[in-house]
Amino acid sequence: MSTFAEMLELTHPTAEATVLAGMLADSEMAIELAQILEPGDFHNERAGVIFEAIRSLLMGIEPVDKPAILSECRQICTERKLKFTVTEAHLAFDGDPKRAISYAQTVKRLAWLRGAADFAHWMIQSLQAHPDPDGLFTEAQERWTGLRPVQKNSAFVYGWDTIAIHDKIIKERNQPQRDTVRFDWPWRSWSQIVRPLLPGMVGIVAAPDGQGKTSYLEMIAEHWAMMDIHTVYVHLEDDRDYKLDRRLARYSRIPMERIEDGQYTGAELAAIREANENIAQWADRLHYYHAPGKSMTEIVRELETRVSEGVCQAVVFDYLDKVQATRAQAKIHGANTWERQADDMEQLKTFAERNRLPVMTATQGNKSMQNGGTQTRQAIQGSGQKSQKSQLVIVLTRDLVGDEGLHDKHGNRIAEPGDYSPIVNVRVDKQNRGRTGQFKQIIAGRFFTIRDPEWN
Repeated sequence: MSTFAEMLELTHPTAEATVLAGMLADSEMAIELAQILEPGDFHNERAGVIFEAIRSLLMGIEPVDKPAILSECRQICTERKLKFTVTEAHLAFDGDPKRAISYAQTVKRLAWLRGAADFAHWMIQSLQAHPDPDGLFTEAQERWTGLRPVQKNSAFVYGWDTIAIHDKIIKERNQPQRDTVRFDWPWRSWSQIVRPLLPGMVGIVAAPDGQGKTSYLEMIAEHWAMMDIHTVYVHLEDDRDYKLDRRLARYSRIPMERIEDGQYTGAELAAIREANENIAQWADRLHYYHAPGKSMTEIVRELETRVSEGVCQAVVFDYLDKVQATRAQAKIHGANTWERQADDMEQLKTFAERNRLPVMTATQGNKSMQNGGTQTRQAIQGSGQKSQKSQLVIVLTRDLVGDEGLHDKHGNRIAEPGDYSPIVNVRVDKQNRGRTGQFKQIIAGRFFTIRDPEWN
């Protein structure tokens, strides 16, 4: 299989070396890697022995140092009558240990593919031998079942385990310097009322068309990336270049029309350079998935892949109403869009819970929301499943400006009569872990930016 696997490029020596570098660099990381991989996942047999030796030591009381690892490797090689040895030189691995977890997913996937290639090779040979169909079917089922990844995270928990599990959680929360990922918000006003999302939760921003939903979602995604969280931004309408133009306008404070025209002044070029330097500090953790015409099934499948790669710790989804129906949904639900959207919401919620990550999305308000004023989730367009399946519902409305226009405190006109006001009425209409309430924010449409009033 070795030559066959290399010919098909089903090996990744750098990934295997980086995983072992991580095993040696950090004991906590080594424990996590030991839960992800098996020795047989390594294409390099010697690397698999080293991994198994470290994993065995982690389960015992001996220190995990080079002499102990070499002793454990010798014992494994002797017991299995392997034709190679492991020396201290074999414990020097190139690779960044910080990438070990993401590379572990690569090692896992390639191991499965090599197993699948073996299965395909066996199947072709078996078919050429004109076997008994019943016998072949049974053996094929057994072999294919053996390729299924081991499920280590069961949803079932014995009652007698719940006290110890919860006690561990409470102790971790009580650590003064604990490294906790907080899926909180980029605005002080939100942070005062809205609790951070927890893994597995779904939050919704609801507003009529053109009220700023996308700007809210973009800023939340960028904030999570700034917090060192790998975030996937799924967008189903605006293309990638337009998204990046909006992002630049937000951080350079250059109006969108100037960015699109491309004729910049010296001051604007300096602002662009400064903005890009700031964006570069977190841009490698914000990943964009342009998914026009995709169904929720296709989108979730793509997100599952990114989770396995270690680059999806949170999802911002722009937005539910734009997802296309599958043929199966069209057959089942016909023209009933709301039932289909309920199914989409169920899939998204299940994905969030299964992968223990938060999802922030948006949905359209019905015509009554266009009237501004106080609105609730009852004015969300379509299926009630959207709000029922979510733990957080934020409703946004903007009033129309009257005949005198809108002026700031210095008397400068900031909105013309008949325009939508830049003042956004933000209502926390549902929050399972906190209170509801209402406050105001300001949207700067030319810069796709939302600010709290005291910041302006």
